[in-house]
Amino acid sequence: MTENLLIGVDVGGTFTDAVVLDGQGNLLEAFKLPSTGTDPSEAVISALRRISEQHRISGASVCHGTTVGTNSLIERKGPPTALVTTSGFSDVIELRRQDRPTLYDLDVRVSQPLVDRGMRFEVDGRMDHKGRVLTDLPDESTLIDELKKSGAQAVAISCLHAYSNGEHEARLAEAILKAIPEIYVSLSHDVCPELGEYERTSTTVVNAFIGKPVSQYLHRLDNAVRDMRAAGLSIVKSNGGVTSTANAARYPVHLIESGPAACITAAVEFAKAAGRANLIAFDMGGTTAKAGVIMNGAPRITDEFRADQLSGGRNVGGYLIRSTVIDIVEIGAGGGSIACIDAGGVLKVGPGSAGAQPGPACYGRGGTLPTVTDAHAVIGTLTSHVFEATDVAFDRSAAVKAIEEHVAAPMGWSVSRAAFAIIDLAVAHMAEMVRLATVRRGLDPRDFSIFATGGAGPLHAAAVGAETGVRRTIIPPLPGMFSALGATLGEIRHDLSRSALKPASEIEPEMLVRAFDGLEAKALELIARDGGTGNPAFEHFADLRFVGQLFELRVALKEGDDAAAIETRFRAAYVEEFGFDLNDSDVQLVALHLTARLTRATDASNLFNALPDGEDTPIRHQKVFSRDGSEQDTPVFSGVHGSIEGPALIELAGSTVWLLDGQRARRGNGGAVEIETIIAEA
Repeated sequence: MTENLLIGVDVGGTFTDAVVLDGQGNLLEAFKLPSTGTDPSEAVISALRRISEQHRISGASVCHGTTVGTNSLIERKGPPTALVTTSGFSDVIELRRQDRPTLYDLDVRVSQPLVDRGMRFEVDGRMDHKGRVLTDLPDESTLIDELKKSGAQAVAISCLHAYSNGEHEARLAEAILKAIPEIYVSLSHDVCPELGEYERTSTTVVNAFIGKPVSQYLHRLDNAVRDMRAAGLSIVKSNGGVTSTANAARYPVHLIESGPAACITAAVEFAKAAGRANLIAFDMGGTTAKAGVIMNGAPRITDEFRADQLSGGRNVGGYLIRSTVIDIVEIGAGGGSIACIDAGGVLKVGPGSAGAQPGPACYGRGGTLPTVTDAHAVIGTLTSHVFEATDVAFDRSAAVKAIEEHVAAPMGWSVSRAAFAIIDLAVAHMAEMVRLATVRRGLDPRDFSIFATGGAGPLHAAAVGAETGVRRTIIPPLPGMFSALGATLGEIRHDLSRSALKPASEIEPEMLVRAFDGLEAKALELIARDGGTGNPAFEHFADLRFVGQLFELRVALKEGDDAAAIETRFRAAYVEEFGFDLNDSDVQLVALHLTARLTRATDASNLFNALPDGEDTPIRHQKVFSRDGSEQDTPVFSGVHGSIEGPALIELAGSTVWLLDGQRARRGNGGAVEIETIIAEA
């Protein structure tokens, strides 16, 4: 048995994926298990037990991409949560930015606050913007009595200008925890010490709302991992890095995009190994589809996003989170997305999902509603071979029945036509998602290759590429377990910031040194809690804007920078971003940002080696139906060694590649399958 294993586990809406690597980064095992919706940790523990039957799990490092924080937010499964804030500011989470999700919509719907009005408590203590005390805090006993009566199990404390001085918040937290030790407390000056009362408060409220379920989940899972004598459990963060369960429980708001971030991390490593600098990472699982852009070998990063922004296909604003996150567009279009005919007689696909229970009809778990996965089962592009060793009892006849009853019969279509209509609509949704990730951000998708992962991504990638004008599609090794693989590749990373509002002309090198010394000290504390050893790499940044503007640009700082150098760099970045400079406007420093990285010993080079030489010989043929119901005997391959022309199916680990007529697949760098449209010679 191999020792010092590195295990990656990713929990999705339908399947839980696992990969096992040895100390040199060689893949030992990869598999899927059905997710356990009521308690996701059960599937993770089942995966670890299965691994322990074949490998020595003692001393192994377990890395986990989790959706428990996201699910707690989306499903509103957080405990009763209170907000404590300065007098006059308890409604900031409801006022928001005084805008609305869709400006000209006459039927606007906005996400309801996570804290009800009756659970918001005000205190009279007050600071000014420089952190000077204007009004002392009153005695905390009245507040504590009100919290006890409210039944709050979590509390977010966000006082005015706490980014400059967190003394009042710390004092309130100490008194509350002394009186109610079981309550989960989240402090704004710890979670998000930045300007912007709404942004800071919203982030802190989300952190408090999901804190208890995330902490309980991580504690339960961490105990199970240690009972198996594994070395420890690391959790993937939204920025693509990993952290300890202790840090993750303290800042659960940093885990909202955990799973998708792991997938992007693996895509970045593939880009380096295969020499592909520009990729559109397209991941499609059972519940959602995600797209993120990799440019010049690096992912796009943002410091603000809205969680749970879409409800029933509508933009309802969601919950703003100020946190470093890999820029990802996500929609409710996965293999489990349910197809139906609406009241107007129009076919709809998603955002509702069959999930893991009961799952698509073809999974044989009691599902009766048609899904995208069922559509593929009907036309023959998905068969039982893909689900071997996953505990799924594949049943095509159940998929036929579901589509016939709920789509084909109501529309007067054949089952084949209905199945293709479902797939076409899903592809249209995902093509729009790719445009959101590229065109809406000023990028031309034709300058990229689509990089398809997830259990359902390779089935749709070529069609999505054709729809968006992308000529090359790349499917890496282990596409169905790619997020689990990415969990093992993340570095320890922490992004910290502090507000520093002042004219850029007043920036002094000594001030920067003092500020970054404080941020570095906190980063070292967090890394120590992660169990990290060695010296981390620090990167320093400044967020600047022109006076009067509301949004900032981030520029990198260099050692010894003075005010003039920083302003010059900002103006150059502004011109690059917007095409012009505001020569008569003064520049303002808003915040300082620190990124701390500690690279782990994982070597990804062995994971993306070329496939062994062989012949492109079909392992079997199967019937694939066309739109008119006619059958075509289609070859099925277990990989690509040279070149294959469509139509064909290629089965890879955990997924199937659907190669369309007029497309050619060839073996590419890094063991990938590369698909291009065949252009006939004149």
